[in-house]
Amino acid sequence: MRSRAWLAAALLLGGCYTIRYHHTGVQAEPGTPREKWHHGAIAGFFDVTGAIRVEEMCPAGLAWVENQVTFGDAILQYLAAGAPGARSAKASKEQGKPVWLVDLALFRDLSLWTPSTVRVACALPRAQPPPRKIKVAVVRLVARAGVDERVADLFSDALAGELRKRPGLQVVSDADVAAALGVERRKQMLGCTDASCFAEIGGALGVDRIVHGSVGRVGGSLVVNLSSVDARKGTPVASVSERLQSASDEAFLDALPRMGDALVR
Repeated sequence: MRSRAWLAAALLLGGCYTIRYHHTGVQAEPGTPREKWHHGAIAGFFDVTGAIRVEEMCPAGLAWVENQVTFGDAILQYLAAGAPGARSAKASKEQGKPVWLVDLALFRDLSLWTPSTVRVACALPRAQPPPRKIKVAVVRLVARAGVDERVADLFSDALAGELRKRPGLQVVSDADVAAALGVERRKQMLGCTDASCFAEIGGALGVDRIVHGSVGRVGGSLVVNLSSVDARKGTPVASVSERLQSASDEAFLDALPRMGDALVR
């Protein structure tokens, strides 16, 4: 009788365990780990609860996961299976059955229900680096008929200022281009029409996009043609052509917001 009591105590204590799996080098989020109660059957051969979807619990990843059979879990297992087995063993012994049959009766239903506790510690989300800004060079607009070159310079600066309002853009103005390339090379750049020319200038400036174009007056209208070019490939990315029926300089400034949107879409 005393040996049976020791056996039951050993089963309860021996049934408690903790298995933890660590993700090396990953910092766990602060606070209490998330817990799930997991159920198995027939000595754990059958998964009743189903898989615990840790990717839904921890979108940023796992720090560690722990499967634990607590003392309380072990008691529940014993009450659900161990105690009936002990009673069967006692009945078998009273009936004069062999010892090995008595032991078989004790263990027969021991693990019908195997609850355990699963604890999950999510990884501390890492701070994401800010997105890389697209570097855009705005070269001086070519002054066509009816537009003074000084006005074209003013329009170029206004265009660069408008593009600077867009998040994600780093704008290099025409003055910066002249400083980086020199006045003469900048003048040559105004005549760029092919991919190799834009690629050469883009490489010299270290930019992703080149915005260039022209502005001129035709009758009572101001005609604006702007283009954004991939500086590495020399291919157009976006373009805009506007006929501003008011030929005043203010008409160009009023149209800048929508032209800027068209160039960075």
